[in-house]
Amino acid sequence: MAKGKAKNNEDAAFWEAILAEKAPSPPCELCGRDEVELTQHHLIPKSRHDKARTKREFSRDEMKNDIAMLCPACHAQVHEVFSNQELSSYYHTVERLKEHTEMQKFINWVKKRPAGQTIRVKSGKDF
Repeated sequence: MAKGKAKNNEDAAFWEAILAEKAPSPPCELCGRDEVELTQHHLIPKSRHDKARTKREFSRDEMKNDIAMLCPACHAQVHEVFSNQELSSYYHTVERLKEHTEMQKFINWVKKRPAGQTIRVKSGKDF
């Protein structure tokens, strides 16, 4: 009986791995494009975790775990537009990032691009 149970566990692990490969990746939290590899964006930049103001405003758990899953283009654009100080003081949510005019222009532009296209990030004046 133990052999049968081990076999069932092996089968389950096999099919879970197959399903994981075929499961669609979630969309970018900013532009909504799917079928792109996502990167982790710390909404409270790690370089700001040791600052007194950041420690007063956010818990350790928030600093460590508040992460947005972004496509590489959106992630690069966020860091092009905002300093780490700006990100930690105001733009520390996906909603606030989406509200910024320059980010809105970029998001509207990039969401029309195919997933495999290489996107060079420039200032918002180009969109």
